[in-house]
Amino acid sequence: MAHSHAETTSEKLNRLRAAVEQAKTELIEKEAELADRLAEVNAFEFAFEARVGYLYDLLEALEAEIERYMERLHLIRQKQQGQDYASVDVQYRRAWQRPADFAPTPPPQPPSPTDEAEIRRLYRQLARRFHPDLGADELDRARRTEKMAAINAAYAARSLAELAALAQSLEVEHSTFEISVEALQAELERCQRRLREIERELRQIPHRPSVQLSLEVKLARRRGRDLLGELAAEMERKVARKTVERDMLKAQFDQLGPEQGFIPLKR
Repeated sequence: MAHSHAETTSEKLNRLRAAVEQAKTELIEKEAELADRLAEVNAFEFAFEARVGYLYDLLEALEAEIERYMERLHLIRQKQQGQDYASVDVQYRRAWQRPADFAPTPPPQPPSPTDEAEIRRLYRQLARRFHPDLGADELDRARRTEKMAAINAAYAARSLAELAALAQSLEVEHSTFEISVEALQAELERCQRRLREIERELRQIPHRPSVQLSLEVKLARRRGRDLLGELAAEMERKVARKTVERDMLKAQFDQLGPEQGFIPLKR
C-alpha cells in the first residue's frame, strides 16, 4: 500500500514562497492595469471639466445669486407695503444658509498628449514600486502608504514636475518579514484578497457615468460631431441667459436697496 508523503515544513515554506511571488507578480500587473484604466477615466473627466464642467458650476452660482436677489427684492417690496417681517423659512435661510461663492475659476488647461503619456508612465512606475499592497509587513506598508499619498496627489494634479521629482527622490526600501509558514500564508491571503478587490474595481469602471459619456463622445467623434463642444455651447447659452437675468435683478436691487437701507449682496 502506497504511503502519502507528508509535506515537510521546508517544502511548505518553499511552496508558499513560490505562491506569494506569483501572487505579487499578478498583483503588480493588475494594479498597473487598474492605474491605466483610471488614468483614462481621469483624463476624460479632466477634459470634461476643462470644457464643460466649470460651466455647470458657474450656472449653479448664478442661479443661487438670482435666488438671493429675488429674496431681497421680495423683502423690500414687503417693507414698502408696510409688511416689515419675513417668513420663518426666509428667516432661517437668511440666518443659516451660507451664500454660494461666485463664479468658480475655470480649471487649468490639460497637459499635452506627450506630457500626459509621461505622467501615466511615471505614475505606473511609481505605483509598481511603492504601492502599499506590496509591503512586506505593517511597518513597510505604512511607509509605502505615506509615499503613495504623495504620488496620488501629484497624479491627481496632473503634475509632471512633481511626479518626476518623486521618481528621482524616492528609493525602494527592501524590508523583510519573519519567514514562517503563518507569515507566508497571511501574505498570500492578503495578496489574493487585494486581487479580488481590483477585479471588482475593474468590473465597476465601465458603469461610471463619465465612462458612459466618454463612449458617447468617441462615437459622436466618429460621426464627425464634437459632443463636448455641443454640451459646452448649450451650457454657455444657459449661462448667458442667467447672467442677463441676474443683471436685471441686480439693477432693480441697486435702485431699491440703498433707499430702503438694505446692504447689497456680498460678492
